This record gives sequence, structure tokens and C-alpha cells, in this order.
Amino acid sequence: MDFNLRHCVIHELVKESGRQKVETTIKPVLPSDDKYVCQLIESLNDLIGKKENQAARGTFDSEDVTFKVPTAFKTYYDGAASSDDFHQFSLTCMSELSRQAKDPTRVAASGGAIVFAHYTRGQSHFLLITMVKQKDALRLDENLKPVGTVQIDLAKIHQAARVNFDRYHLFETLPDDEKPTYLAFVSPKVNQDASGYFVAALGCSDSVPSAKATDAVLSSVRSYFDANVDIKAYKNAAYDAVLYHLKEKKPGEIASLAEIEHIVRQAVPAEKHTHIDNLVEYLNGEEIGVPLEFAINRAVVNKRTKVRTKSNGWELSFEKRFFGEQAGSVIQYLRKDKKLIISQLDENTIQKLEDALKNEG
Repeated sequence: MDFNLRHCVIHELVKESGRQKVETTIKPVLPSDDKYVCQLIESLNDLIGKKENQAARGTFDSEDVTFKVPTAFKTYYDGAASSDDFHQFSLTCMSELSRQAKDPTRVAASGGAIVFAHYTRGQSHFLLITMVKQKDALRLDENLKPVGTVQIDLAKIHQAARVNFDRYHLFETLPDDEKPTYLAFVSPKVNQDASGYFVAALGCSDSVPSAKATDAVLSSVRSYFDANVDIKAYKNAAYDAVLYHLKEKKPGEIASLAEIEHIVRQAVPAEKHTHIDNLVEYLNGEEIGVPLEFAINRAVVNKRTKVRTKSNGWELSFEKRFFGEQAGSVIQYLRKDKKLIISQLDENTIQKLEDALKNEG
């Protein structure tokens, strides 16, 4: 997928761990056609959502007026998105980062190079903000511009937030129950007092609705197996195992992608386990966006619980969500006539039914 850098700037937040003093070093926008700048941004982008840096998913907290970055981003998004606009947005972010880092509860926090970038992948726009604490490894000159191929271990990103413009537009225009998340952010869970100021400064909120997360993880386990011919035969076993696991959780308990992966592996023979290695990355990726941890939605789980029944010469198994009395239900129950109407048959089912009729003849 084509990568094109529109704007980039690298500032510095100067703070030593154990001290409250915070300073900022502000620099001009970098040339967007510089190969080392482009290499750095592309590498940083590719690492969000990888197993070492799994991303939480959410939105900006636009309701809390103390957060300045959500409003600043909307201004940038709605405007011309010029180089000057981009630099002004980065200054707002640096001001908020400095303010949060000065908080007495975050005296253990340290600073680093703060990388801002607006770029496109294919037709989609993204804005990335990343903190890299090992500034020296970035090989920066006096303008905080990379002057060579970056040798830093980029799997050790300390903090990052990335906005997907397409999903942001949908969030702004769709009804509340259809709004997607548009923000991916990486932040270490250990020592939140020391590291949490980055996410707090940007006003990030990991607010994926439980129904959306629960439904997405169940649907996407199936699609993951459908896309891999080597494990497709185990799709139903894996799906049923995950559904059972979620159903057995106590009210109020949280599910995690790590345990979902563990459950799925148990449903697949050991020699096929390598095909599960990318499951968490797939579920946590930009398209699906299941958060690393999510509250289980009982209504979704109950709707996906299967009803099984059999009678003389036939049996039926279906998920509750496909069943109803209203016209248009995949499995419609005609209570008065005590009959079922099954619709939306896939080609495989149709073929089997027609083959059965031929055999009768």
C-alpha cells in the first residue's frame, strides 16, 4: 500500500525522571520528501498493533473541556491541513504534554523525542504522535531531523497515538449506536503514574462499547479461520470454544485478547498452532479494532448461544440472533401454524438440498 508523508515535525520534551522540571524544545516542520524522515514514520506506523505494541482502541474525550487536543485536532481536520496548521496542532500537543508531565504525581516520568506525522496509506489519512525516549538512537541533527537510517529498536515504542481520518469522519456523521473508534494508542500498563501523562495529555479515551467488542471478537474469530485454508476446518470448534468461554465468565469480569488466543489454540491441533500466531494482531488491528481487554456484553453472548432441537428424521441447530417471529428473520417461527421458514440459504446449502432431491429421483 502506497505511503505518502504530508507533514512531519519532531519536538523534544525535556524531563528527567525524579524531577518535576519540564522544558520543551520546539523545531520547524521537516521536509516531507526526506527519505530518512519517511523511513522513520513508516516504521513507527507499522509497529502500532504488532504483538509487542498492541493498541488500545477508542476516541478522543471531547466532552471534558480541560482536554485541548481533541478540539485542536478537529480544527486541523476541518481546515486546510496546511504545514502551518500542522505545526500549530503540534504546539498545542506539546503544551498539554508539558502540563501533564509537571503533575506532582508523575515525578517519575521522563521525556523524549515527540514525533508528529500526517501521512496517507493508500487513500486513507492518518495522524501519528509518538514518544521515543531513546532520542540519541534516532540520529537527529540540531533541527531534530533524522540524518541516517534509524537503528533504534522500534518495537520498544514508549507511547503512541494514531488517528484514522476515515473512521473519525464516520464517528462525526453516524448515529451514536453506529459510531466506530478512530484512535489507536499504545501505552505501557506498568507504572501508569510515570507513563500515563502522554495519553492523558492527548485526551485519549478507550471507550469501545462492550456490545461492539463482544460481537466483533466472535465474528472475527470466524473470519480469521475462513481466511486460512489450513485451519478452516476448525472454525466452528474455535468459535464455540470462545463463545463458551465468554458465557462462563462471571458478571462484571473482563475478557482479554490474550485469553481468547489461548482458548482458540486449544481448539486447534498443536501442529497447526503457527497459524494462530497472528490472531491477536488481526483482532486488534485497524479494521476490526477489538481492544486488548473488553467488558463482556451478556445480551450479545445470549443472542449467539445456539438452540438445538431434533425430531423424527431431522435436527436443527442455530444461534438465537437469527430466530424470530417477525418477517425477515433468517429462521422465522409461524406460531399460529407451528411452522418454520428458513431463508438466506448459502450456495453450499442450496446445492446440498438440490443434490438430495436429485438422489430422491
